[in-house]
Amino acid sequence: MNAYVIDTSVAVKWFCLEDDTASALDLRERLYRQECRILAPDLLLYELANALRFNPRLTADDVKAAVGSVVDLGLELISADAEMLGKAVDLALRFDTTVYDACFLALADLRDLPLISADVKLIAQAKGFAGLVRLGSVSL
Repeated sequence: MNAYVIDTSVAVKWFCLEDDTASALDLRERLYRQECRILAPDLLLYELANALRFNPRLTADDVKAAVGSVVDLGLELISADAEMLGKAVDLALRFDTTVYDACFLALADLRDLPLISADVKLIAQAKGFAGLVRLGSVSL
């Protein structure tokens, strides 16, 4: 079974109509049907809630329901440990990005899995990261 790490930009597309939303929804459907495994740092939940909170079309109840549905979806949410955080700091410095974004890179690197992202800025910054794949270009 294929496994992937996703970042928050992919999960946001599950609830906001944007470019590549169809690809994000396809990935979510594959997870729901247990055709793949999807991992993410548990940081994804905080970032998702924050991103959706700033969407003027969503109410507090919408945001709560969205985050709850992600919790129930079956993502493998990984808590940070010293190894992941250490790797994230190294990657953040290497790619001149935030430690938050680098946590997703670190998890992908430590688990030897591709990281699927729709974050254009991260994709540009982490150009030399071997496992980084843009959401719209991934073949599942």
